[in-house]
Amino acid sequence: MEKKKAMKEAPVPRSRPRRFRVPMNDKGVFSGLAMCDMLIHCVISFDGRIDESRMAKAVRLTMDAEPVLGCRLVTDWWRISWERRTDLDSLELFQMTVSGNVEQDITRFLTVPADPRKDSQVQVLLIRSKTDTLCIKISHVVADAGGVKTYAYLLASVYRHLARNPEYRPEINLNGSRSMRQVSRQFGIMDKLRIIRRTFRDFRLNVFPERYCNFLLNKAERSDRAFAILRIDTDLFRAIRSYGRARGATINDVMLAAIFRGFSDIISPLPEKPLRLVTTVDFRRFLRTGKSGAICNLSGIFYLKMYPNPGSGFDDTLLRIRGQMNFVKGDFIGLGTHPYFVLPSVISPDALNQWLGRRMIDVMFCNPHKIPPGLTNMGIIDTEQLVFDGTGVSDAFLTAPAFFSPLFLIGLSGFAESLTMTAGFCGTALNKPVVEGVLNRIKRELLLTTQTICEKEHK
Repeated sequence: MEKKKAMKEAPVPRSRPRRFRVPMNDKGVFSGLAMCDMLIHCVISFDGRIDESRMAKAVRLTMDAEPVLGCRLVTDWWRISWERRTDLDSLELFQMTVSGNVEQDITRFLTVPADPRKDSQVQVLLIRSKTDTLCIKISHVVADAGGVKTYAYLLASVYRHLARNPEYRPEINLNGSRSMRQVSRQFGIMDKLRIIRRTFRDFRLNVFPERYCNFLLNKAERSDRAFAILRIDTDLFRAIRSYGRARGATINDVMLAAIFRGFSDIISPLPEKPLRLVTTVDFRRFLRTGKSGAICNLSGIFYLKMYPNPGSGFDDTLLRIRGQMNFVKGDFIGLGTHPYFVLPSVISPDALNQWLGRRMIDVMFCNPHKIPPGLTNMGIIDTEQLVFDGTGVSDAFLTAPAFFSPLFLIGLSGFAESLTMTAGFCGTALNKPVVEGVLNRIKRELLLTTQTICEKEHK
């Protein structure tokens, strides 16, 4: 394998603030470093080759277009802030590798850790084989999955502009909001009172949960990280979409039903003990334009639960999931649990990371039934925005952070008419067969259900 650093060209300096405020969402995600690596990746496959020198320049320019990306997280006992780096031109923001095993090099990149206090918030690797693959690593402390997709579109845009004008400099986004205030402004006083009501209800249900069955991985060293990646191709995707539409359900509803059934097959829960699942929501859904003011963290969580119903079919599970999802969508989805992110805003950063984070892990290990497995649906990658001049994109997917054992999270993303499920975990030897088994069971549920429906329709 041959590795080389691509050319770097420093952009024209522009005046910008040296420090940026850290919104409470960033602080909340920072506290989660005790649970997972807090890295989100975007892997883009091309049907040809791109210009590596132009890509290196585009990567560097994006650090100016969204200034927070060119920062390091600075913490001390009493405050936390984003501080603009002065060494961006000497960092290896972009690298290129000539590869004989693309899948192996992708996995190696996905498992390399990064610290937002020391390393750059964005790292990009170009893997060159017969065709090119671009791997983007972004710290979740600075951006959620929606922010990562926005960054990928920004990178593609800068790359295209540089083809037409090598002196191109993108506009610097100094005034775009990274705060939850851009969401809260969308609600009037009565809606805010309803959100507070939901907050108290969700707090009671989440802090004092009934006993649940659970799915946990084997404990393993955090340094031994791996990823499982499973693709749902076009034919199965279309079948899932058609099946869901016929029942008034979304693709996300169908995937949730398959995940609940897959976990139930593995753990065989008792009828009186429901399986609980934590999942995520993008708060950009509440914004009129569907877009945030800047690259940021703008997402939250909510919980679903399902009592086992032995002998019931997929339709029954989907009906129950659809009912729960329709309810939470109509009741300020995710906003009830968002105040949990306020806690990191009132506790000093280092104390938070060292004390609160460790306490969270202690609670998880001592009371694992309280911490459910998770699904984060990171949404569809827009094929109309992910366009690179002169070279087509054949596939793209996102990965969620790799969680430390025994915690488990599945990431889901879409591109064109396909879906990709990913799971980052620790303990390759112990947990890889388990994780791959989970993803395969989920896919099998989808295949069996859609095939059965197709057979009935043809009769």
